[in-house]
Amino acid sequence: MPQLVKGGKYIFGWTLINKDFKVRIPVETYNEYKLIETAKLIILSGSKTSGGFSIVSPYSIINSKLSNNIIRLVGYKKETNSFTTKKLGMIKQGERVISWTSLDKDRYFRLSIELISTLKISIGDKLLVGRGSGLGPAFIAKGTIYKEALKHKDLLEFN
Repeated sequence: MPQLVKGGKYIFGWTLINKDFKVRIPVETYNEYKLIETAKLIILSGSKTSGGFSIVSPYSIINSKLSNNIIRLVGYKKETNSFTTKKLGMIKQGERVISWTSLDKDRYFRLSIELISTLKISIGDKLLVGRGSGLGPAFIAKGTIYKEALKHKDLLEFN
């Protein structure tokens, strides 16, 4: 996994928003964040600088400082590994958008047209997958790191 610039984020590679709204998680990302342990993902909108979003498993976020608010907003029930909110329904908290989706055995998860539109991304967009917080990877849609990654033709693509 390369680091594009000294002191910068570690990058896993590129992924694509497919025409059926699916996004594939690179295998290295999947393993590093232990996503094999979950079938559900929480989606958190990215920063204004990098756009896109990040994903976290309910198990990883439950013990974080963000936990109480996000878990409450999506209505996650640990006992049953279920949510009281609608799958791919959008929850707005200030400028942050939160949602949840399912992860399939081939490392794909689906977004909704409403979520894509709200995040200002589109079908066919390439997203740069980078090491985000310790909780989950970032799917970067714009900004300095994105522009730098475009110069690196050796980055892997996962579609």
